[in-house]
Amino acid sequence: MRYYEDTKYYHFSTNPATDSEEKSIILEEHLEYARDFMSSSFRPADNTKDNIIKYSAIAVFVIAVILMVTFSMNGMVGYGVYTFGGLFVLLGILSLVPAKPAMNMDLPGKAQLPKGVAGTIMILLGLAVIVPAVIAPVVGFTKAAVGGGAVAFVLVGLFFVVYTCIGMARYSKASQETVNATCIGYIKMIDGSDSKTSHAHNLVVTGTPVYEYYYNGQTYKAFQEDDIRTGRLSPEVGETVEVGIMPDDPYAIFFRKNTGAKVFAFVMSFLAIAAGIVLFCFLPNVSDKNGFAVNTMGGQVMLAKAEIDDKTIEGYIGTDEFTIEYATVTSVEGNYVYLSNDTKRKVSKDDKDRYHEGTAVYLVLPEDGGSGMLIIADEWEYTGSHEVIGLE
Repeated sequence: MRYYEDTKYYHFSTNPATDSEEKSIILEEHLEYARDFMSSSFRPADNTKDNIIKYSAIAVFVIAVILMVTFSMNGMVGYGVYTFGGLFVLLGILSLVPAKPAMNMDLPGKAQLPKGVAGTIMILLGLAVIVPAVIAPVVGFTKAAVGGGAVAFVLVGLFFVVYTCIGMARYSKASQETVNATCIGYIKMIDGSDSKTSHAHNLVVTGTPVYEYYYNGQTYKAFQEDDIRTGRLSPEVGETVEVGIMPDDPYAIFFRKNTGAKVFAFVMSFLAIAAGIVLFCFLPNVSDKNGFAVNTMGGQVMLAKAEIDDKTIEGYIGTDEFTIEYATVTSVEGNYVYLSNDTKRKVSKDDKDRYHEGTAVYLVLPEDGGSGMLIIADEWEYTGSHEVIGLE
């Protein structure tokens, strides 16, 4: 990858180790880069085309977040899911639009992917969210959720398989032509998992060597893609090593094969794909029999009622001889719920908040005069054989 001398995304150093003083400098540059990045994200670009790409992406993201919060507060689960999936689709489409090179600076730790791969994966992930939501009312919400999750696992696994295979292919191709490169220093940056800390001594600093070399009469400065390490870096400054080079991209060089990282990526990829396949195998036996609820900012929304039959009720009250009556809550006083059929029922302190004026319930009473039970009709659907009194 090309080494940019004027970026503050990474810190350049000639010291293979990192002491506390240098950590403080790296942290300060990191924070300055973050401020500049936020500022430049909203700063107009040099031409109309790049402005359209930049502000379209920002507008899509901001509008999507506002809509998702609004839908969540109002319990509008479907619209929220469509918006979330649509965000992936639109950002994936925008990523396929060509941008000027300055907007696509090579960053450490990221292998080069053929154009369109990342955007296509984003679009497919978005569709993996939207399509199950569309078909959920037909096939069942639980089955749609499990199917969507299965597709997402498989897509993520396939993405990393492709990602790793491309990296291996690039290394293999670069190995066919080599040049002598001299280590001139190291780029260093804060590990992503520690980027929020404000204490330099707690930071984990990662880095990779920067090489200078001649190829086809031109001098290049570059570092190996996807070769970020912690601890003392090598080779030493001034040391000359043989690196593989991509003839069609002289900034793409390879010194280390990183076999262990690639094997780990393959293992995790196949585990993700296997998880998706397992979920697919469960699909025929998945149903909404146990209900399907979603917690939103506006409270829990029941998308599919759980089923309750005579056998289940018998398990709670100890007899299959009972009456079941449909009623609504007229008031709640203390631990007592008053119903529209002029009866009242005592509920526990933990359950009383579930009942409000107008809540529909099934009142189940054993014929021998036992205590019975209340079933919230918005959460449960009675599928037994007893006649439901009061339900037209």
